[in-house]
Amino acid sequence: MQELNLGPVDASYNYGFPYGSKGGSTEAHNVRGIAYSEEGKYDEAISAFSKAIALDPEDAIAYCHRAVAYYNKGRFYRAIDDFTKVISLKPNDILGYYSRGVAYRSRGIFDKAIQDFNTVINLTSSEAIGYYSRGATYHRKGEIDRAITDYDKAIELDSDDAEAYYYRGAAYRDKGEVDKAIANYDKAIRLKPQFAEVYTLRGIIHHGESELEKAIEDHSKAIELKPKYAEAYVNRGVAYRDKGELEKAIEDHSKAIELKPELAIAYNQRGNAYCDKGEVGKAIVDYTHVIKLQPKVARSYYTRGEAWLRVRKWEEAQRDLTAAILQGVDIADKFHNTHGSITVFEKKIGVKLPEDIVDLLTPRQGLFEIDKETRVALAMKYYENEELSSGLAARLAGVSREEFMYLMGDYGLSPFGTAEDLQTELENVRKTSH
Repeated sequence: MQELNLGPVDASYNYGFPYGSKGGSTEAHNVRGIAYSEEGKYDEAISAFSKAIALDPEDAIAYCHRAVAYYNKGRFYRAIDDFTKVISLKPNDILGYYSRGVAYRSRGIFDKAIQDFNTVINLTSSEAIGYYSRGATYHRKGEIDRAITDYDKAIELDSDDAEAYYYRGAAYRDKGEVDKAIANYDKAIRLKPQFAEVYTLRGIIHHGESELEKAIEDHSKAIELKPKYAEAYVNRGVAYRDKGELEKAIEDHSKAIELKPELAIAYNQRGNAYCDKGEVGKAIVDYTHVIKLQPKVARSYYTRGEAWLRVRKWEEAQRDLTAAILQGVDIADKFHNTHGSITVFEKKIGVKLPEDIVDLLTPRQGLFEIDKETRVALAMKYYENEELSSGLAARLAGVSREEFMYLMGDYGLSPFGTAEDLQTELENVRKTSH
C-alpha cells in the first residue's frame, strides 16, 4: 500500500490566529513576523516575534505565531514550549491546547496530545474540532477503531464538517475498508470542493486499486487547487512511474523537490524512477539525499545499496547493505521479494555478485555478526561523508559517542566534522561557561 502523504494538513491549525497586538513596536514586529511566515521565511519570522516578546513578555499573540513558525521548521519542542506559554497566559483559550496537541502529535507524543485534545473537548464539547483532532491522534497511534468513534462523534456534532469526513476516510482506508474511505472523501469534496488534500488521498486509493488514470486525475486536481502542494506532485509522480511514463514521473518529483527541498520521499521516488530508466548514477545521488535528510531511516541504506549493485560498485554496496542489516533491515527478504533470486538479479545486471555480497543477501538463521573494528570503520565512513552525525555514527558503530570521537584520530577525522556536531559542541561550551 502506498504511503499516506498528508502534506501540510497537519499544520492547518495556524489559520485564525489574530493579527492584533497591544500596539506600537510590538505590533509592528508581529505584523512583520506574520508577513515573513506567509512567505515561508520562518527564521526571519521567529526573529521578529522574539523581538515582540522581548518588548512584551506577556504577548500571547507573538508566542502563538512564533510557535507556528517553529512548527513549520520542524522544531516541535520549541513550538510546544511557546504553546505552553500561551496556555499559561490564556488558560481557557482552546487554540493553545489544540495547537500544542497538534505539535505533540507531530512529535509522536500521543498521550500528551490526547490530553490536550481532551481539554479542548471539555472546553468546547459542542464543537467537532476536539473530537476529530483526538481521533487523528488515535489514528496515528494505531488505534483506528477509537479514531473512527471520535470521527463519528465529530460528524454527529457537525455533519457539514469536511475535515471530519476527510479524517474518517483516511481511517477507513488504513482499516482496508476502501469503499467507506471513498464515500467519506466524496462527501468531504462535496462539502468543500477546494479541499486539495482530499483529492490526492482519494487518488492514492485509486492507485492502490490499479486505477492509475483516476489517480492521476485526482492528483492533478489537487495540484490545480493548490499549485505548491509538493506531496500531490510526489503522489502523481508515483502514478506516472507505475504507468511507465518515467519522464513525467521525474518531472513531478523534481517539482516537488523544488517546492519542498526537505521532502525526502520526493528524492526517494525520483531515485526509483531514475533506476527504472537505467540512470542509476542519478538515482544514487537522490538516495544519498534521502539518507542525509533522514539518517535514521534504515531501509534507505538498503535502497542505495541495491543501486550500487546495479553499477557494480561492490565496496559501496557492501557498506550500505551492512549498515541496513545492523539497523534491523531484513535485506535478504527485501531483495528476494523484489528480484525473486540472486540468479535472476545477476542475469539482469550481467555479472555475478561477489561472494561476500551473496552472503549478505542470503537468508540467515541467527544474528548477523561483525567485528567491532569493521563496524567502527563502517560508521567512520558515513561520518566522513557527512551522512551521519557523530552521535548516529557512534550508534551504528555500537560504541559510545565519547569512544567514537576518541577513535576519530585513528581515521584522520575531526570531531567537528559536521555542522550538527559543531553546534552541539558550541552549546556544550556555552553551558559549561555559565
